[in-house]
Amino acid sequence: MRKMRLATLLIAFIMVFSVFFGCNKKEGSVSSGVVSEPTISEPATETNSASVPGRQLPGSSSKPQDSQPPKDKGGALSTIVTSDKAFNKVFAKNPIDAAYLKDVEKATSNVDMVNLAEKYTKLWQKEIEAGYKKLIQKAPAAKKEAYKQVQANWEKETPAELKKIADKAQAAGGSVAQVETAGQTMEYYRARANKIYVKLYALDKKFTYAYTGK
Repeated sequence: MRKMRLATLLIAFIMVFSVFFGCNKKEGSVSSGVVSEPTISEPATETNSASVPGRQLPGSSSKPQDSQPPKDKGGALSTIVTSDKAFNKVFAKNPIDAAYLKDVEKATSNVDMVNLAEKYTKLWQKEIEAGYKKLIQKAPAAKKEAYKQVQANWEKETPAELKKIADKAQAAGGSVAQVETAGQTMEYYRARANKIYVKLYALDKKFTYAYTGK
């Protein structure tokens, strides 16, 4: 009887142990079969801002170059030297150059410089016309035709010379190409006026300029 009890207890113990062990094994197999969710990484941050349309690089300027104050205004006038030293001193004090140099100080952009050069180009053209008329009026008959021929040749060559000026400036490139073209064009007419006035000065030491400053 006692042996039967022991046998029964042993069987019960084995059954309990088997059930407990089986449950643990099942849970372990289930947990090992769980598939972890894939990790979604954040998209890489765009480091090359220049590739983003419309984005401005740090420190860059959105203003057009033409609106920027020129780094080097330039505006310096060339010194024209003739064989007449007295005339050189007179021409160095001409009112057109004096007014131009004052206006240059007020220029704050490349556009201003171009407009300024164009303004004074027109003034020098007027000086050429006025000075030439006075020269022909005062010149001796023997020289009138020679002066007329020189002026006619200059007028004929002017379009080609102006093209050379523009081509040279464009070849150099840069944001100041227009400034250079306008400035050298003004100098071209200024130089011609100088040649006329040096002849006029030899005939009339008290000649006057067409420009009055108004």
